[in-house]
Order: sequence, then C-alpha cells, then structure tokens
Amino acid sequence: MVYAVGRTLYLLTKHLFIMKKKSFLSLLLVGLLFSSCTKNNDYIKAELEKALPPIELTSLGLMLQVGPFLQTDVIRVTFGGALTQSEAGTFDVAWYDVPSSGAAKLVDSVHFNAWTETAGASNANNAIATTNIPTSYPNTNSFSGNLLLRLTKLPAGNKSYTLRAYARTKDNKLAMVSVSRLVTIK
Repeated sequence: MVYAVGRTLYLLTKHLFIMKKKSFLSLLLVGLLFSSCTKNNDYIKAELEKALPPIELTSLGLMLQVGPFLQTDVIRVTFGGALTQSEAGTFDVAWYDVPSSGAAKLVDSVHFNAWTETAGASNANNAIATTNIPTSYPNTNSFSGNLLLRLTKLPAGNKSYTLRAYARTKDNKLAMVSVSRLVTIK
C-alpha cells in the first residue's frame, strides 16, 4: 500500500513538472511570436511598399442605377483604387460598343485633367470627384471616386456599351479597369 501511494505521488509530481514545462514553453513561444511580429515591422512595411504598384484601379460600377438608359440620362459611376508613392495625374473614360463578333470599337471618350473636376466645356459636361482615404502605410492612399457621365453620344437601339477607365499618375504610370456591358441604351 505504501508503494502504491508513493508511486501515485511520484507520477503526480512528474505530471505537474511536465505541465509546468509545457506551460513555460508555450509562454516562451507566444512571447517570441509577439516580439518577432513587431521587431521588423518597419522593414516589412518598406518591402511591402516596394512590391505595391504605383497606381491601381480596383473597382468600377454603377450605384443604385438600373438600365436600360436613355441618351438623355446622366449616370453615376463609382470607382476605387490605391496610389503608392505617386500623385494623381489625369483620368480618362472611354465607351466601347459591344459587337456580336469582332473587336470592340471606340464610341466616345472623356478626358479629365485632374481627378476632381466639375462639368464644363473641356470635359463635355461630365464630372469627376475623388476622395483620398488614408491607410496605415505612410506612402499609400486608397481612393474612392464618382463620375457623372452623360450618355448623349452613345447611339440608341438597345445597344450595350463597355466602359473603360484609365487613371494616370503625374509621372504617367497607368492603371485601367473595364466593365463589359455596363449600360444599354434604348
């Protein structure tokens, strides 16, 4: 009986020692992970920044509008993206027809000298407004924008049109996004 009690105490002590050892190793591992996450954070941000494109358009679409549209309509097109170590330059949009076969053909285009511009003669009475959104990276801004586009130059007849947006930086780096069959004109 004394042997059984002694053996039980021995196993219990051994088990507690192993648990303490595992707990200590677990805490040590967690501590290392936390310290390594913050240790080279600036280096990782700098390397990530180098890998990012200077300009990127990530979205383009209609908000709460459903076609088909009339030639007299003005649509609101939203877009978004990011700039890294760059400044906004010019912005262009182009409408292409959607033929049943063959290559798409340019129907109309609008040039904006800046990413925020009111409607006027120089842009065929279309408008663009862009808002920069700060990010956690010092040299990167995301942006969100709206285009007010007149459809007067798109021929009618239940035809569909693709919209392409071209964003350029001041040093002429380009990003493009396109939406096929964005609008249909009655």
